[in-house]
Amino acid sequence: MSLKFKPHIRVFVFSETIDLRAGFDKLTYLVQEKLKFKLIDGDLFVFFGKNRRKVKMICYDGTGVVLINKRLERGQFMNLSDLDESEITTEELDQLLRGGVVRRPQFGRMPKPLTALPVGSLNITNATT
Repeated sequence: MSLKFKPHIRVFVFSETIDLRAGFDKLTYLVQEKLKFKLIDGDLFVFFGKNRRKVKMICYDGTGVVLINKRLERGQFMNLSDLDESEITTEELDQLLRGGVVRRPQFGRMPKPLTALPVGSLNITNATT
């Protein structure tokens, strides 16, 4: 299953594991006091449990606070210490939620979003002579 997010959404991963019994109030507190962000800005915040089998995400969608919970049936999510940055792209979030590992070719640099090439921008020639 994939989640569809707004194109401009920013995704932040909390760097410490937490007790995932935490609900709306505790996660909102962590966003405001530890990360120093405002939940109402519309960013998505990701929190992992101690055994890395569960994850919770919280965001504000314009009408209310949304809390998403996921548990892997097999395996674990990647180790948080392996993340280069606390901000990841939505593509990296999708990979992470599938149990994958987020790796970047150059440390600390956000990958550029994929964009379609304009028609006629590729010069393809027939190489047969």
